[in-house]
Amino acid sequence: MTTTYTNAKNWLVQADLLAKSGLTDLTGGKDSGAGYGKAIIGDFSIMMPAAYSLVRNRNIKHHETISKDGCWVRYVEGSRLDLKDIQFFWGSAAIAQTDHTLLHDDKAKKAELALESILADLAVLNIPNGMKLSISLSNHNPERWATEIKCRVEGTHTFEHLHPVTRSIVSKTVEITVTGIYPEGFGSIAHCLFGEASLVLDPSELAIALDIGSSTWLITVFNGSGAVIDRHLIEGGCGELHTMIAEALDKRNDRVSLLSKDVKHSPSLVNQGILEGTFTYGGNHLTGKKFETEYSQCLDEWWSNRIEKFANFVTAGNYLDRAKYLVAWGGGVSLPVVDQNLAGLGFVVLNNPQFINALGLKLLTQISLGA
Repeated sequence: MTTTYTNAKNWLVQADLLAKSGLTDLTGGKDSGAGYGKAIIGDFSIMMPAAYSLVRNRNIKHHETISKDGCWVRYVEGSRLDLKDIQFFWGSAAIAQTDHTLLHDDKAKKAELALESILADLAVLNIPNGMKLSISLSNHNPERWATEIKCRVEGTHTFEHLHPVTRSIVSKTVEITVTGIYPEGFGSIAHCLFGEASLVLDPSELAIALDIGSSTWLITVFNGSGAVIDRHLIEGGCGELHTMIAEALDKRNDRVSLLSKDVKHSPSLVNQGILEGTFTYGGNHLTGKKFETEYSQCLDEWWSNRIEKFANFVTAGNYLDRAKYLVAWGGGVSLPVVDQNLAGLGFVVLNNPQFINALGLKLLTQISLGA
């Protein structure tokens, strides 16, 4: 059972408990994602924006930041000699910097910054010092990147971060072993077939999975042995929906004040309003505006275009008639109306859908260790 951080109070309590837990060995799974990275470390789940910002001026005290969504980290010493004394922001702390890098803009960064991503997770989780971590990761092209990722991640690493509770700088050493690097979505299949959400699927039977993520819809056809039969990528995930809504808000004429005149609306603030369930853009009376109408209109166009492409692929390949299950995961399957649409089409919508791949990767770690 994973513990998901639902609010700051819960995050601080969990961070304090983990630091004092006395645990010495943990298993985990890391899904680098497109818009958000997801990880399962032990019984804890963590999700942060996949964003990085290097601290270039080390004389400025940038380190006074940590939250459940982002942090500051300094690599002190260890197996990665090239990172010695390097400081960086991750997640929301990186996005706050003007020169941040979004990992989905450059897929190579998912491999090149794999260790930094994991250390950021461990900082926010506030792991005990001296921890040993065995972890499996996913990548869009493991044939190209697996060896490099393993070289960059494995080893002993000493790093500093801000303690979530005391707000003092603490030093941690972690020993990381990489047990496997798998294609994106492979962990989700493992979770469905062999984990808690197991599908009853014989080796000769097929299932069709739809992963609605930040940047794409990924269709995967697999059998009961876990073998991938076919895959198809549809561009334009939830991020495109957020952009469509933001552009619709740009066209509104109901400017509430001179301060909001000619504002270019932010897709990230649209996403925030959806996640909070308020469908309100902005957090104050000067900019705050409801966007239920724009959501409904944009969602209809976004959904209908992509579900048609989904249908064309699965019928052209003669997969739809043969499939025993239609299964859905990814952050987008929880969107209002989308979850109802999927259920209406007969999809099995899994619980905790954003973490399915990470859960499966952790399961693969445990299997590799014989746990």
